Amino acid sequence: MKRVQITGKSVRKFEDGYPIVSITDLENRRDFEDGAWVQLENHEHFVAMAYFAKQHRGIGYVLSLRENEPIDERFFASKFRAAAAKRAAFADTAAYRFFNGTGDNLGGLVIDVFNGQYVFRWQNNALKQQSRLIYAGFERAMGKDHVVLAAAPGQDKTQIISGKPVDQPMNIMENDMSFPVDLKSTRQQLALEFRDVRDWLKETSQQKRILNLFSAETGAVSAAMLGGAVEAVTVDPTNRATTTVQAQLAANNLDQAAVEMRTMDVENYLDYAIKHELTFDTIVINPPAFIRGKKRAFTLEQDLQPLVEQALQLAQSGTSVLVTTTAPTYSMKRLKLTINDAIQNYTGHVSVSKEFTSPADFLTNVSDRHSESIKGLLLLVD
Repeated sequence: MKRVQITGKSVRKFEDGYPIVSITDLENRRDFEDGAWVQLENHEHFVAMAYFAKQHRGIGYVLSLRENEPIDERFFASKFRAAAAKRAAFADTAAYRFFNGTGDNLGGLVIDVFNGQYVFRWQNNALKQQSRLIYAGFERAMGKDHVVLAAAPGQDKTQIISGKPVDQPMNIMENDMSFPVDLKSTRQQLALEFRDVRDWLKETSQQKRILNLFSAETGAVSAAMLGGAVEAVTVDPTNRATTTVQAQLAANNLDQAAVEMRTMDVENYLDYAIKHELTFDTIVINPPAFIRGKKRAFTLEQDLQPLVEQALQLAQSGTSVLVTTTAPTYSMKRLKLTINDAIQNYTGHVSVSKEFTSPADFLTNVSDRHSESIKGLLLLVD
């Protein structure tokens, strides 16, 4: 295993459990090699076992803080046994997150379960290079009789690793709500981290008018309609969002006539709604980190505050505005600051009545403040 020297100031953060390696941690940046398994050292002092990977955040992940620990089949089996034990309460749940990257001490891999079928989602190609070893560890820990599929970066269709998947698409039941999922596709069709959001919408939408902005995969519209909403508007610049919402409504035998589906830039719809003095009882906003619309591009870092300010103009007394993000680089602290700035520019009174964080199956790494899968603030307009 290649030995790589890291800076002195990087030693403490790894020893304290921080899981992500950055290029600035290396004494010599030329030591980076995509896919390499390395031993991080500082002046011949062992710090951690890690692997390097080309990815959006950092250049790799820590594997172990134990010197000379074999990174083998048994190593990965122990990770999966621990993950299963921590999710014993979800064993009978139709869909849940079985393994959550750094939250389960192995960055670069998440595993979701849908009706007993395991979908490995490789988040970088470096870890995927070790897939045979990792699948063997999974089989050692969980047994041989599971259906296992894999979704890799840049691929449109999943690969069958073991077992025979049931006919696709299939319906996932959650709190008496039905969501169609096609495991042949690598695309996320049901955002499992939004389970608590869906439950809240189902409980609070009786006789409400709903506005959903972005992210059909959250299932927000179907949850609200099943909760008794009288009508809903959902807006997203992608055609795929409309198809997803239609499928979710059909799976629940809901009247699609009560749901207005707009394929357009969200900001343009808000301009239209403000001009026509439309109001809503519940507004759900879950923007992506970046999306290029028909006439505008949306960037979370720059455009979330003005988007929330626009949305608040469609509120009335008693309106709830739920703002969520799943972007790893956008922390809860940052979200609170953005929302506070948006509220300062609003003429009425707005209070934060509830926070949404990762569900229990989405384990987080306490040393990594960006590991929360979902950050959400529920605003109440007085």
